[in-house]
Amino acid sequence: MLIVAKILVTFLTVILLAKVAERLSPRHAGLLAGFPLGTAIALYFFGWQQGAAFAADSAVFTLPGLSAAICLAWGYQQVIQRRAGLNWLPLAILVALGCFLLAASILQLLPQHRGLNLLVVMAAILIFRTLFRSLADTQIQQAAQGIWANKWLTLLLRASIATLSILLITGLAELLGPQRAGLLAAFPVSFFPLMLILHISYGAPVLSASIKHYPDGIGALVVYCLAVSSLYPLLGLHWGTLASLLCSVAYLLLYGRLRAHWQRRRDSYKQQL
Repeated sequence: MLIVAKILVTFLTVILLAKVAERLSPRHAGLLAGFPLGTAIALYFFGWQQGAAFAADSAVFTLPGLSAAICLAWGYQQVIQRRAGLNWLPLAILVALGCFLLAASILQLLPQHRGLNLLVVMAAILIFRTLFRSLADTQIQQAAQGIWANKWLTLLLRASIATLSILLITGLAELLGPQRAGLLAAFPVSFFPLMLILHISYGAPVLSASIKHYPDGIGALVVYCLAVSSLYPLLGLHWGTLASLLCSVAYLLLYGRLRAHWQRRRDSYKQQL
């Protein structure tokens, strides 16, 4: 029954968010990738299986693990920046996964300190925002070709990869303990298959545009992990999850308003020059 619940929750959630993301620009898709989809599901089932305290402890380690998720996107970008053709897709996947695992293995040395782990992920966001700044905001200008033109097929691929990832991560939680399980919970179970689909369907420039804004979207995950680590012990698993999701939504709405305000001011300043 628990396995069925994991499959249904992950599958349906990925499809729902994917249908929303496909109506947006690559920039917004990168931001939406930071919505706590896989992480929220993983931490929720940690709590279901091991208790709310286990999930709260794991969330503290998920914070620096988000840095490893950004490293995954950076590793993929390094390959497609030099070898954009699909012949190099397997190499891009291997490099991306290698970057995630290497970063996670280093980050597991950090102590269970919420403030320190928060500083680590905030530093990573700032560093990678700077590294990705030169990437162009390429828009999708043509329809997907071949079998990937079938939107339901791409959704099925995304949902399947995300579901298998959640089953693996939550299945290993008890064996790994809260520290390593928390780091694995940061794996981008939704954004990683999205990266593959964007690369195959629309090419490296469109994928790069989504990767460029991925660190900004990670902020919602940071808020979620902080909320879980604090609210699960107070509110329990179910109400703590709901409250934490609302915190993330509030962050995304606030960030969207602030970004729009900054963009209007920038455009107004350019017009005055």
